[in-house]
Amino acid sequence: MKATFIFLFLVLLFSCQSSEEKQLEKVLTLAGNNRLELEKVLEHYKENEADSLKLRAAKFLIMNMPGHQSYIGKDIEEYYVEAEKIIFSDRKIDEQVNELNNLLLEFPSDDFEFKEDYSVIKADYLIQSIDAAFDDWQQGRWARGITFDEFCEYMLPYKCVEFQAFDDWRNVLKPIANDTLGDFSYNDIWNKTPYHAAEAINIKLRDTVIVDLKKPLKWHALYKVPFWCNIPSNSCETRTNTALAIMRSKGFAVSYDFVLQWPTKAHAHSWLSILIDHDRRMVCEGGHEPFLAALRPGECKGKVYRRTYSPNSALVRLNKEAGSVPSTLRNVFIKDVTDEYATTIDPVFPVLSGKRERKEKYAYLAVFDNAKWVPICFSEIKDSKQIVFDKIEKGAVYLPVYYINGRVRPFNYPALLNEKGELEFLNPDNTSKRSISLKRKYPLTRKAFTTALRLKYSMFQAAHKEDFSDAVTVHTFKEYSVSGSINVSDTTKYRYWRYICPKPYRCNIAELMFLDKDNKKLTGTIIGSEERSKNPHYSRFAAFDLDPLTFFASKTLRDGWVGLDLGKPESVGRIGYMTRNDDNNVRIGDTYELFYWDMDWVSLGKQIADDFSLTFHHVPQNALLLLRNLTRGTDERIFLYKDAKQLWY
Repeated sequence: MKATFIFLFLVLLFSCQSSEEKQLEKVLTLAGNNRLELEKVLEHYKENEADSLKLRAAKFLIMNMPGHQSYIGKDIEEYYVEAEKIIFSDRKIDEQVNELNNLLLEFPSDDFEFKEDYSVIKADYLIQSIDAAFDDWQQGRWARGITFDEFCEYMLPYKCVEFQAFDDWRNVLKPIANDTLGDFSYNDIWNKTPYHAAEAINIKLRDTVIVDLKKPLKWHALYKVPFWCNIPSNSCETRTNTALAIMRSKGFAVSYDFVLQWPTKAHAHSWLSILIDHDRRMVCEGGHEPFLAALRPGECKGKVYRRTYSPNSALVRLNKEAGSVPSTLRNVFIKDVTDEYATTIDPVFPVLSGKRERKEKYAYLAVFDNAKWVPICFSEIKDSKQIVFDKIEKGAVYLPVYYINGRVRPFNYPALLNEKGELEFLNPDNTSKRSISLKRKYPLTRKAFTTALRLKYSMFQAAHKEDFSDAVTVHTFKEYSVSGSINVSDTTKYRYWRYICPKPYRCNIAELMFLDKDNKKLTGTIIGSEERSKNPHYSRFAAFDLDPLTFFASKTLRDGWVGLDLGKPESVGRIGYMTRNDDNNVRIGDTYELFYWDMDWVSLGKQIADDFSLTFHHVPQNALLLLRNLTRGTDERIFLYKDAKQLWY
């Protein structure tokens, strides 16, 4: 409903080519009874010729005001009152989150009344905001090098985020972390650029905007004094919005940059981009890190956008002309800045003859969010046989689609945009099939990858003596691995078997299985070196409990070990293992289903895992694959299978 109002007004405003004054008059007319307030602002800056630039700025704000909205009315005010009681109470932060989430049941966000800013904003507030922004730009130290156009987009706006309340946010937030800049005036180098000051403040904001929560805050409308630095949310959106408002209050020209959807994992993401001079920017994760030389190196971003105050005319036209528009592209106050972050390609996707939709004016490029395909950009269709998409980052799998009646409709197979900038279409070859072995359903997280490094050069040993003084090494890990099994060629019967980690860090192993020559699981008394903790999740028993989230952790930093006393000498034919992990390895007892994409997901069958890997047969070559755990979890990622390895995208 809110989006409908935005597009209606923007269509009225930009439906024809008009002069600045005509555009301004349209907004003044739309303002209705609030027209006088907007005219007061214009008249105020017309009085003094020295304010001519401020007059231009005021016109910029008013002309581009349609689509910017604010909550009004009794419900939002009551929500603020109740939220303040919760946030400034003595309750623990997780209790606050629970109560704020419950508050949404009493005050559903869809019930909040809202109006266009031009119909409610007051002249005094807008004048005060414009004057403060100009003081920061022209009299401050941190934005002297930027242009007027940059100032209008990234310093001037009277709000930093949609539905932000009209209050004295600049003056309230300005003192935060001021002690960080106290001595900057004594350093001629640091004082000549906003680089060092902005970085220092962002690091200082860690304690202000970073919170540790067990459960997320579902939604909030708390961008308002006095909530700004007290919002119990750990979302990057809240963190970035808060850090941005604090930075702008101090006179930095800052933008909110973001990806609508990561191309290679779930969720969106946002961060700060700070202008340190005209058209020169530095980026940082809002409120807790130094500046970054590059944002998430190695992680494909696909499409990067920047939030703006003025609308994107191409998006306005899309939302006017397209019969159905993805929710990701209904916000017209964004612009594409992908080429600032990555080398981009303009890939050409042929339209398969049987998939052509001649009535459609627009096509979209979608990425997979672990559950569905999400459009992240669009292209106006100029050739019905092939469609060009602008500025796409290499290194991800993209699906070209139409968007009809609220659903994506592919017009070709997904394609990997490879490092050479070429499209590799993933059209499954059902005439050439194979068997594949799978160990995981999701790429390794950084922590899971690091802990699995401990496996390398670790060993399986067997012995006749309890103290392993006569130990025989039956296998040494020479390559990286997260799970699997090794065949034991030594047929000698030994009573004692163990996994030992000789490297200088604690032995960590999540699961072990010793099996005889008939592949039957052997049992015995669990033995091992001293445990690091009395917590049962990290005990010797955790290495044999078939729970990947528990693991043995040794107290010693070298030669920690865990194993079995079989009670009598036994011959072991195979040993299964799993490193400490994120529960995305194949888990024994869980049910899995493998799919491949052939213009929709096609099942290759279900299996209940009885080992640390799964083998599927009759899998088409050149297919995009997806392994789902039907028992638990949501982290599941598309992959290719090449050279007996899963390649994640």
